[in-house]
Amino acid sequence: MEQGDRRHDIRDGAYALCRRLGVGLCLLLALCCASVVARAEPAAPLTERAVLERPVIARWTMQEGLPHNLVHALAQDRDGMIWVGTWEGVARFDGRAFTVFDRQNTPGMELSGVFALLADADGGMLVGTAYDGVFRYAAGRWEHLGDARAQRLRVTAMLRDADGGLWVGSEDGLFRIEADGHLVDAGAAAGLGRTRIAALLRYRDAVLVGTPQGLFRLTAHGTRAQRWGAAAMRTASIRRLAPDCHGGLLAASDEGVFWLGADDSLQWLRRGQRVDAALQDRDGHLWMSLSSGQLLRRAGNGASDEVLSISGVVSPALIEDHEGLVWAGSTEGLFRVAKGDAGGLTRQDGLGSDYVRVVQQNADGAIWIGHAAGLDRWQGGRIHAVRLSERAGRDPSVLALAAARDGGMWVGTYDQGVLLLSADGSIRQRLGVAAGVPRSMVRALLADADGGLWIGGNEGLLYRKGDRTRAYGSADGLPGRQVQALYRDRAGVLWIGTSQGIATLAADGTLRARPSGHGFPAQNAFDFLEDADGTMWVASDRGLLRLRGGQWRIYDHSVGLPRDKLFRLLDDGNGNLWANSNRGVLRIARARLAELDAGQRSTLAVDVVDRSDGMPSVQGNGSTAPAGWRSRDGILLIPTSAGLGLIDPALPSRRDVRAPPLVISHVQVDGVAQPLRGEYRLHGGVARLAVGYAGLSFRSPDKVRYRYRLQGFDRQWVDAGSNEEAVYTNLPSGSYRLDVQAMTSPLDWSRSERIGSASLQLQLVPPFWERWPFVVLVALCATGLILWWYRGRSHRYRRRQRRLNTIIAERTHELKAKNLALKLANLEREDLVRKLAYQAGHDALTGLPNRRTGDPYLNAALERALSTRTPLCVALLDIDHFKKINDAHGHEIGDEVLRRVGEALRASLGEQAFAARHGGEEFLLVLPGLDQEPARARLDALRVRIADLVLYDDDGRAVRFTASIGFACVSPALRTRRDLLVKADKLLYQAKREGRDRVVG
Repeated sequence: MEQGDRRHDIRDGAYALCRRLGVGLCLLLALCCASVVARAEPAAPLTERAVLERPVIARWTMQEGLPHNLVHALAQDRDGMIWVGTWEGVARFDGRAFTVFDRQNTPGMELSGVFALLADADGGMLVGTAYDGVFRYAAGRWEHLGDARAQRLRVTAMLRDADGGLWVGSEDGLFRIEADGHLVDAGAAAGLGRTRIAALLRYRDAVLVGTPQGLFRLTAHGTRAQRWGAAAMRTASIRRLAPDCHGGLLAASDEGVFWLGADDSLQWLRRGQRVDAALQDRDGHLWMSLSSGQLLRRAGNGASDEVLSISGVVSPALIEDHEGLVWAGSTEGLFRVAKGDAGGLTRQDGLGSDYVRVVQQNADGAIWIGHAAGLDRWQGGRIHAVRLSERAGRDPSVLALAAARDGGMWVGTYDQGVLLLSADGSIRQRLGVAAGVPRSMVRALLADADGGLWIGGNEGLLYRKGDRTRAYGSADGLPGRQVQALYRDRAGVLWIGTSQGIATLAADGTLRARPSGHGFPAQNAFDFLEDADGTMWVASDRGLLRLRGGQWRIYDHSVGLPRDKLFRLLDDGNGNLWANSNRGVLRIARARLAELDAGQRSTLAVDVVDRSDGMPSVQGNGSTAPAGWRSRDGILLIPTSAGLGLIDPALPSRRDVRAPPLVISHVQVDGVAQPLRGEYRLHGGVARLAVGYAGLSFRSPDKVRYRYRLQGFDRQWVDAGSNEEAVYTNLPSGSYRLDVQAMTSPLDWSRSERIGSASLQLQLVPPFWERWPFVVLVALCATGLILWWYRGRSHRYRRRQRRLNTIIAERTHELKAKNLALKLANLEREDLVRKLAYQAGHDALTGLPNRRTGDPYLNAALERALSTRTPLCVALLDIDHFKKINDAHGHEIGDEVLRRVGEALRASLGEQAFAARHGGEEFLLVLPGLDQEPARARLDALRVRIADLVLYDDDGRAVRFTASIGFACVSPALRTRRDLLVKADKLLYQAKREGRDRVVG
């Protein structure tokens, strides 16, 4: 090892240790300061608009592909890619995936410890490293800039000059890499010495240099640096420099932020507090990375400061991208801050549980939120818990809400029936078993104007008025037992959604059922919505259904719906239907539905609001009512598995939706990466061509969809969905052009202004073996070879045929004799196999099938009963006191008892029933086609027959014995073999406990 290398490694190790100690101290300071800020700031009223105005923060870490969680620097290149400098290399981000460049995947590149990034005007990216100078990336190639001295710089800042030179700030001063690669010590010439350079910025035809000793100004290369700015700026330790939106300057320092306006006016913000970076976004908001480890957003009018919830210690990495999104780095990853069209109300805001089931706003403006841990009331900017449990302990899960006539609220619970609450949340009435109301799983409520209450749940439909309760079930025509939606239309008809279809109940009491598959094109109906013209919309598990003029119309995935299962339908009053689903909330324009019906389009353009828009979760909850509400302010309230989602139906961020920039990210030919360029000429046969692309929409990268077409090969566009690579194998030679298009949802490929595009020219030059002279020569040679081969083969064939005729005659006689012997052997083997199969599947003692035969028979019988909806009962029979019989009379008598019980089973159960020895003295009985009471009678007769049996031992003593039987029948709760056997076994032991010699089931 050279001596210089040893010094370099020692210096690097010491430097790395200092940085890590610094990070640790920053973390400790951040925790202290954060706690002080949290105590000092009063809680603001929690309104719907306040929730919606929260920024949407996304985070990426090493788990998502970052080379390291400690992010030092950020930049965006000309194409729109985000570059991230970390402690372990640099990564390029397209919104969905990171492409990492480090010493492991980029030979010769020492890219660990990246502290500065600078986008070049020609589309390249400059990467400043902690120990190895500056690297430049352009068109898929890397270059190490400068001479040997330049390649050892510890880079902290960079600035490109108009003449092609590069200003480089380092830990050891200011340098300049000239266009020819020569390194110049610019700091020495400017009189700055060996001080650390923290920031560089071109401002008003001069270079501003930020150092720990203050702010300096260089008018030209080679001139002396002059202290510049207000008195405090000249001596403050400068951290970062950035231009504002109006020609001014932001200087982040240990003394706060100096904001110098274009008119030379000065504002001193966060005075006396260290600020590591400052940025003004296009909306005028000021962003600051504080030494406390927090990211602060100051409103454009300066009225308020907001501390954003970013984990870790925020680093000086802070930029605004082309879409107006703010990116920040911290010790715990990369963060993106964006405006959202949605927000989330969670336990952090005071909810009792994040698993929200139902929501409804009352006449007084209070929003009632039912969740897995009870009920909350949101009013006046505060969330108040509503106590529901009748005893101390956990409140029940709330599954249904309905406004009462007097301003109160009816509440349906998971296991405590129905409650009537006053407007203030106090309990006025409980409806339970005594009132004829099941305590469990109340999923839907509907309060009539006359005081009647409709209750739907897992036990069917109930109507309660006064002290009377009327139940509706399958006998009344209800298609399914589980009722999960209730809706009163304009004509007064009650619509009932169940798990097996829908039903309507007219004012005269006539109930009309539309079961699944017979009048209703879905299985589950979760919600109803009526239009003014009487059209009825249904949210179902088969898509959005429309009933108009007695005809059903289905809108599902085949016409562009992202998800078929929909839970709730809301009308925003602006021509849109909103549907809650397990993949976000869908906005469907009524105009697009009309165009689809008229044949003017083949698919719907559906907008999806999900986590990228600020929703707490994409999983909406349903099978409860109401699973969504439109508030008095027009805000949509959506229950999800991670909180209550709030959506501004105007979707303001969508108003300026533009075509996502589309870039070609990589080209691979037979697995070998190619330099990026607009045209490729490829020689020889190409077995596999892969072209990667990326539509850059960082606000909602998961909503970008692609299609591509290879002109000269594809006849039409290939729908790629979210896939970011086009692959072709064994393309024929010729000229091609690959066209790629990208669009963010809602998809409407007819709107060219929203389509991003990119193209690639390809020329596949045929190899020599595909050119016509070579082909003709090969054809002639092949023809000659074929003729020669054919003549030789014909001669050999005739000679061989003569020999074969003789051999065939001899072998035919031998084969006939062997065939006869084989047939006899096969008959013996088949007989043996049948005997072995019978012995393997039957009990030798009783002659009954054993468990090996019994289990498959039970599975088949259960499957047949479930598919044909016929009854089936399963019983377990156990001989009482069998061990005592063995002990008292000997095992031979015990064996005879088992044989006699087997004979009784065969004689009593008949051909349609099945009996098998299940093990020991226990027998399995399968009774197809019998309900509970017929099965009980059959089994009781068997029990009596066994009790009448008498044996005599060798001493002439009479041996009598009895049997206990437990049986269970198929029901909604017992639908598997295991459940039936477990239930039958429990009932068998119940029979034992109750005195034996009985049937329990």
